[in-house]
Amino acid sequence: MDTDTDHTELKCLLVQDKEEDAADHETRSGSQGDDSLGSGEFDVSPADVPSRNWQEAAYAPMQGVRQSIRTDAACSRVIGSKIPSIRQSYQYYKYIGVIPLSYILALGLACWIGLPEVAFSMVVAAFKKAGLTLRILFLISVCLASMKKAVALAFAIKRFREELVEEKLSSFRLKHYVVIPAYKEPVMVLARTLASLPRRTADSNKSVHVIMAMESKDSTHQETFEELQRMFESQFNSIEMTVHTLLPTERAGKGSNENFALRELRGQILEAGGDLWQTMVTVCDADSVFAPNYFNALESAYAGQLDGRSMIYSAPRNTYRNFGQLWNPIISATECTTNCSDVLRDLTEPYENYSNYSLLLGYADELDYWDAEIIPEDFHMVYKSMLCSHGKSSVCRVWSLISNDTVIGFRDRYVQAKRHNWGVTNIAWIVAICRHAPFSVDRVWFKMLTTYFSEMAENLCPSSITFVLICCYLVRFVYQSHDPVIPEAMHFLLLSACLGLVLNWLVFFAGEFFIWTQLLTRMGDAVQWPSRGQMLWLYGMTPLVGPLASLIFGNVACMDALASASWSSEFEYVCAPKA
Repeated sequence: MDTDTDHTELKCLLVQDKEEDAADHETRSGSQGDDSLGSGEFDVSPADVPSRNWQEAAYAPMQGVRQSIRTDAACSRVIGSKIPSIRQSYQYYKYIGVIPLSYILALGLACWIGLPEVAFSMVVAAFKKAGLTLRILFLISVCLASMKKAVALAFAIKRFREELVEEKLSSFRLKHYVVIPAYKEPVMVLARTLASLPRRTADSNKSVHVIMAMESKDSTHQETFEELQRMFESQFNSIEMTVHTLLPTERAGKGSNENFALRELRGQILEAGGDLWQTMVTVCDADSVFAPNYFNALESAYAGQLDGRSMIYSAPRNTYRNFGQLWNPIISATECTTNCSDVLRDLTEPYENYSNYSLLLGYADELDYWDAEIIPEDFHMVYKSMLCSHGKSSVCRVWSLISNDTVIGFRDRYVQAKRHNWGVTNIAWIVAICRHAPFSVDRVWFKMLTTYFSEMAENLCPSSITFVLICCYLVRFVYQSHDPVIPEAMHFLLLSACLGLVLNWLVFFAGEFFIWTQLLTRMGDAVQWPSRGQMLWLYGMTPLVGPLASLIFGNVACMDALASASWSSEFEYVCAPKA
């Protein structure tokens, strides 16, 4: 569209809005008289509004003005297209190894100059002069992290229970599309996912549109879609298929597939005269099982924002769908700690989105969709949103669940962990943004850097290994010292650390108990429940093998991904086997 045409349409839109506002003002003035200004033109009383939420009705006039401005084609801006692509970051992959090397050098330098010894000497000096009150305060400070998790758990339980109340709505406010990227997936796995989606009934129109995002190199894609269409065609508003052909400039994976599918959906909706900003798209894995109230909770999360259009909506991570098949405690420890930590996210920290998330199609269009060469497409989308919104937190929590399968084979789980840790390469893209972006990044760039290290710090710089090394160093220092106060101070520190760990695991088990007894029970037979003996075995071993699991599937897998990226920017996307 030409620039002159843009300006002309924009002027027409503004003139039209002014005329409508003037007409509305005259109508209200005529009906209310001179007292209309004093009473406020948007005042709505609960008695005058039959709606269940009268505050929402009072906000509707202002919301309509904002919506009319943003949905007009003359005003839309594809700002995401200005962001440097992943291809521009490949030249920096060879420097990624500097991060763990810098960490090792810094740790070695600290031990060489005796920094742990100096720090422990200061603790001993404070311990000698500290009274009972100061020691209690020290204990409280050690347990502060566990207390913050307990507060987060209480808040999460409150929000989950609020969303578990059934919504008495006959239809959704938004138009919902569910995009399911699939490549050589068994029909039974895809059918289980579709069966968990809301379907049309005689007394409800709360249904969704389904898009099966297939790959052309999957020779069974047509047969699979026809079988699913035969099973579910009459149960959804529509069920369609897109077929993605991998281009030389793309990488095989979920990112390139959903990028193609949503661009196809955009063209289809615009051709039909639809509104991209009233279309909510949920991207999910092929093995997903949706909680019955997920889409109600999604609409509740959207309506609860001051302006929910520039947000990404994500439910807490959950991989317990096939937990009844799992017996390996190392894999179990990884899944349980990761799932629970997402539920117990500190209220002062921004949320993260994982494989399943939702956003308005208009916002995806504004961000220019996904980069077709990206592997960790979920985190990458958050970074793009952060850039386009001047660094604001762009992920909103949906207080419901989408449960996925756990990979139960050790080797397969490691391959999946390496793919998940390919997000370590985002640092190269962040550097490319700093050097090649045609716009100022200043503070936004540093916030992206902070977010990256918050996401990858544990895998790049393992805190458990650091803790063990420092403890070994301090034990040697204690035995070489002749000060009788030092052993007493050491015992006090160990007691404080043990107390913090006990509280941390108590909060963890409380969170897991709530997930299993209050949330997963609502998914019915779709979840494969473990036996009591299996549950005792897996959760009993979690505190013991947790550090080992973090080392293997976190640190080792991250270093493996880092070494592979330093050697070559190519990555073979391997789908994890579904149960």
